[in-house]
Amino acid sequence: MLEMSSVSACYGSIQALWNVSFRVDEGEIVTLLGSNGAGKSTAVNVAQGLVRPMAGEVRFRGAVVQRLSPHQVVERGLCLVPEARHLFPRMSVLENLELGAYPRKARVVRGETIEWVFDLFPNLKKRKKQRAGTLSGGEQQMVAIGRGLMAKPSLLMLDEPSLGLAPLIVAELFRTISEINHHGVSILLVEQNAARALNLANRAYVMETGRITREGSGKELMSDASIREVYLGM
Repeated sequence: MLEMSSVSACYGSIQALWNVSFRVDEGEIVTLLGSNGAGKSTAVNVAQGLVRPMAGEVRFRGAVVQRLSPHQVVERGLCLVPEARHLFPRMSVLENLELGAYPRKARVVRGETIEWVFDLFPNLKKRKKQRAGTLSGGEQQMVAIGRGLMAKPSLLMLDEPSLGLAPLIVAELFRTISEINHHGVSILLVEQNAARALNLANRAYVMETGRITREGSGKELMSDASIREVYLGM
């Protein structure tokens, strides 16, 4: 579905990605692992069209997308749930969700999708008239993911969804990500919680200083001694 080939990207004079290549196939959950500053967020921002690469190519369902604007990428079915959520805090939960149904195909089925999001996150239905800025961190993350699903993506990119959340909330969140995938949505997961991410993922890539340094199945990387030492503390 998504293929990034030899992509390099920079912010001004600072290079953030160096010849990065990875792919996400239909129906997969793929994880990008790495420490802060490794380039994970830059990679998904390039895929979404938020950062223009200086070299390389990004294809989604076979079409070159790195020259498209972010909303055009969303309309093709690729949607990013950004780090730090970026909700509209003075708007209600329902209003935040409705804003996610930007593409024409999503607007047509907006009511059905909202009900699906409420099934995934029952707390949001109870709080649909509440201002998003008054929710707990976990509930705000639910709104952010729900807003991404409202665009009816075929591939959902999640940037650090567990960041700053309590362990019980993190466990529930990962169960929900698995359920979303079972509903036919492929997942690209940027995550520092290596143990949970690798247990969930079909395949995984490790990023260090803007480069892909390892790749393999979730099980293979879980058994890699260096991964266990650096990312799992074992």
